[in-house]
Amino acid sequence: MSVNLNLITQYGLSPFWFISVLLIFVPVIIAVQNYLRLRHVPGPVWAQLTEFWITRKLWKGETWIDITEKLHQDYGDVVRWAPRNVLFSDPAVISTIYATNTVWRKAKSYEPALTIINGKLADSFVTTRDERRVSAIKRQINSAFTAKAISEYESHVDETIQLLTRRVSEHSPRVNLSRWLELFAFETICQIAFSDSNFTEEDVQGTIAGIKERFNHWFWWFALPGLEKLLYRHPFVAGRMTPGLLTQRAAARVQERDAIGGVGLHKDLLECYMRANNKVPNTFDRGTVVGMVLSTIHAGAETTASTMIDTVHCLLKNPTCLATLMKELKDADLPSPPTFQSVAKLPYLEAAFKESMRLNGVSVSPLEREVPPGGAHVGGVYLPGGTSVALNVRGLALKEDVWGPEPRQFRPERWLEADVAARAKMERAFSGFGHGKRMCIGQHIAWIEMKKAIPELLLNFDVKRPFPSSLGKANHML
Repeated sequence: MSVNLNLITQYGLSPFWFISVLLIFVPVIIAVQNYLRLRHVPGPVWAQLTEFWITRKLWKGETWIDITEKLHQDYGDVVRWAPRNVLFSDPAVISTIYATNTVWRKAKSYEPALTIINGKLADSFVTTRDERRVSAIKRQINSAFTAKAISEYESHVDETIQLLTRRVSEHSPRVNLSRWLELFAFETICQIAFSDSNFTEEDVQGTIAGIKERFNHWFWWFALPGLEKLLYRHPFVAGRMTPGLLTQRAAARVQERDAIGGVGLHKDLLECYMRANNKVPNTFDRGTVVGMVLSTIHAGAETTASTMIDTVHCLLKNPTCLATLMKELKDADLPSPPTFQSVAKLPYLEAAFKESMRLNGVSVSPLEREVPPGGAHVGGVYLPGGTSVALNVRGLALKEDVWGPEPRQFRPERWLEADVAARAKMERAFSGFGHGKRMCIGQHIAWIEMKKAIPELLLNFDVKRPFPSSLGKANHML
């Protein structure tokens, strides 16, 4: 747009006045345009005009769960919570938003989760928005995440389980189980990722705090990725950031592997990533190797610990459920530590984990996708291209037509009592590991950790409340 400044000054107006007017009216015009493009989708008026409506609520301490639950109560299954963002609680939209054939790319809300290594943004499997790149990465690493491949890492899990039980015994009779489960999940995924859990306890606590800080950062900024980029990911800022301990450790492990000949000497995920680097260096460069190691640990440690803590919490709040699980575990006559084969198909154990994930969610922030440029109908509602859409896991978790009576109640039995059709409906709606092509690639790692560690603890220790009362209500993972 060209502006004749002579005409402005001719009428006694300063160019600075004109710029000030632009700064005021351009945002207003953009807000009106955003409002009009989705005016047919219900939602709070201020939410339809600005992202600061939701951001202000989150920064004030309101939880995503409570905010969105009320939005669905007030506006129904489809709700607009920001100018270009729409949330659904109907499971019928899963096959559209998270399709495996015509894949919608991840929304910009994932960008605040990018890691910075040596002043540069390091992409990972979680944050990559380019679906062709995702496919290229998956072709190189999928084989390392199959159930069969993960079973080769079971010895790593056994080592950290034995360390966990020894630590709990040493600190008896009263310990904070949440803290020790965090340590266990972190050290286990470090072993699986790069065969190293040799951190001091102080280092581990600091690193876990750093991981939580990263998740918190993502959550607080996912609604404002553009502003977050300006404040945190601008090259001037990124170049002055000091890498955290875990980033330094991961980069050091890559250098050490190079020094001893690279690949072929370890059974861990770093071995797989470095093979991919040797095979397709343009797709899987060294920055990607380090980024993949970090995302493996960030996602694996935080989400697995959170799920185990939430599950134990739910069991302790429901003694009848705990008694049922204990009977199943004792009747199974498990070795110590349990082999994955001995616990993999224990029905009540799996139902307890799934019920906990259903109620609490692994990630309570929206896993958004971007509507393609041509627009699309989602759940019977037309959405223009560029709209960010997501399934609201909490809203879905409260639907009686999916989960049966009393959906707010922790009741693992619902998974076991359902008939074939009802169980299939529940499995399709289950969002514990996401949906579609971008479903959690590390879910087999999570299952082997959780199904081995929790039985070992319950069978060898008297686990009781008090327990943190805020679990399941936080905005972040823990």
